Amino acid sequence: MLTEETEDRSSRKVRKVTMILSTGSYMREAPTTVLRLTEKLLERGIEVNVWAFEEAVTLTNRDQIEHSEPPSLRKVIGDKHAYVGKFIDQLLRAGLHTSKLDWVTCILCAQERGVEKHQMNGVIVGTLGDLWKFVGNADQVIAIPAYR
Repeated sequence: MLTEETEDRSSRKVRKVTMILSTGSYMREAPTTVLRLTEKLLERGIEVNVWAFEEAVTLTNRDQIEHSEPPSLRKVIGDKHAYVGKFIDQLLRAGLHTSKLDWVTCILCAQERGVEKHQMNGVIVGTLGDLWKFVGNADQVIAIPAYR
């Protein structure tokens, strides 16, 4: 049943979305889905904040490289396999329609995985305080869990 509060919330324009991501590149499709959604939100002028923790902190490792695909797969998926970090880097640099993307990587998770000092330009290594601010200031929060 709709209440006045529900109707009021649903009629508000979304200006800021926070995404919480814990899945790494090659585990699931979640990172790619988050990036596609982020791109579309930015194109619509919506500010996006991403909080990356657990394996998702490896997505923004600047030391990732493209690699050639095995000959048997080249006809299907092409010669090179782009890494997810390349897409993130493009989104951080794009400034699509004057929208803003902030990507914060959990410092503890990055330290545990040895990637704290290897984050790409534009990525902030932060704390749970950053997540708290993102959630508190967001019009919508989308959490993408890791499935175990």
